Amino acid sequence: MTARIGGNMNTLIHKALLPFLLFMSMSAAALAEEPNAAEEADCTGTFSNMYYNLEAGDLLGEEIKIVVGARREKESYPLIGIFQMAVGAPFDPVLVDVRCEKNEIEFVLPKSKIGRGVFRGRVSDKGIHGTLTHSPEVKREIDLPRRAGYWDDPISQ
Repeated sequence: MTARIGGNMNTLIHKALLPFLLFMSMSAAALAEEPNAAEEADCTGTFSNMYYNLEAGDLLGEEIKIVVGARREKESYPLIGIFQMAVGAPFDPVLVDVRCEKNEIEFVLPKSKIGRGVFRGRVSDKGIHGTLTHSPEVKREIDLPRRAGYWDDPISQ
């Protein structure tokens, strides 16, 4: 009698376990095939080199906070950035559409007090490094470490 119960239990376990294992392996494969979720997540966050120069009394640097936004009718960029620059004092921040594919990042600064420009660079876990081009003659390399922004409340961090 014991051998018969054991045989039925083994068959029952195999019948229940095989579909479960197939389901789990298909689920893992489906998750591995979603490259956009991982690629875009690396581009989101706050990147800033902005600091207050106590000696001169100036605020200096650049900062961009990149978040996921809703897709718009004419544009397909799901990432939105708020970019701010300070040269002695802060300029008004501007909204930019951010293109990010793998580790390449790009955004266009609209005409503003900062001036029109294009930023192209690379994003990593440590930050963004790239070139801000205002014109063929005016280019600047920029390093923006991934960190809390200048305006962020350190108490809430």
